[in-house]
Amino acid sequence: MEIEAGRGATGSVRARALRRISSHTVARLGAMLPVDDRTLPVARAVIDGTLRAVAPPLRGTGVREIAEGSVRGEWVYGPRVSRGDAVVLYVHGGGFVAGSARSFRGVSSRLSQATGLPVFAMDYRLAPEHRSPAAVEDTAGAYRWLLNRGYSPSSIVVAGDSAGGYLAADLVIANARNGLPAPAGLLLFSPMVGPGRSRHGRDGLLSPALMRAAVSLFTDSPLTLPLAPGQALPPTLIQVSDSELLTADAIDFADRLRALGTDCELQVWPGQIHVFQALAALVPESRRAFAAVGDFVASRLDSVAAQAV
Repeated sequence: MEIEAGRGATGSVRARALRRISSHTVARLGAMLPVDDRTLPVARAVIDGTLRAVAPPLRGTGVREIAEGSVRGEWVYGPRVSRGDAVVLYVHGGGFVAGSARSFRGVSSRLSQATGLPVFAMDYRLAPEHRSPAAVEDTAGAYRWLLNRGYSPSSIVVAGDSAGGYLAADLVIANARNGLPAPAGLLLFSPMVGPGRSRHGRDGLLSPALMRAAVSLFTDSPLTLPLAPGQALPPTLIQVSDSELLTADAIDFADRLRALGTDCELQVWPGQIHVFQALAALVPESRRAFAAVGDFVASRLDSVAAQAV
């Protein structure tokens, strides 16, 4: 397990301040406000508005919206990034019930800048209007859409944050289970890959009750990602905070991947909130995390190119 030292063991001053603020506002609001059919429209509007305010895309980002058949989303090109032979498929978070490619454009913009690749930020049907497996099917559909556009599996990096991390990992595991070629890599930010068994209990953004409520709107079953011996899974980078609800699940998932022989790099960042990568304008650790993402993706594509020679 690799631990990003940052500023000591507690994170930067900005990260600590953000965690305190979120603990007193977002987390408390989530604890008081039940997640149900009545409150979801308000919650979705708040999430979208907050992300657009505090996590805007980089200046100079290009966007092209896509609506082809059942595939919805947008191509996002960071500053000075143009179409290439490789791509990042990004699945946004939002607890399966909120968010969109547009509201998470700040993340996809920085993903594109960090990797030098265009990002296809997909939309998927949200719960509870569309329960599982709707979002799973939409994720698989977006991946097939990229293949049909001429991208090879070895030129695609699959990425996701939070609930989108679950959908991204599920896609890659399903491909392996069905004997399909693996993508070049898997990139996960604070992924929901388990029930939320924090070893710390200090999450300033995502509470156990909020996670249980959101997941219950998505599925009646526990969140599980079954792995089987012999599955060929791509090299994986997982970034998670040491202070969030999903830390233990991310560590356990990394251990399970390694037990299969998968090359998995786990980065545990001290003192951050859930999906801190979205807040590059506010915390320096986010910018360093994206630099690590760029290195990971470059190494994966270089490795694939070398194997093809």
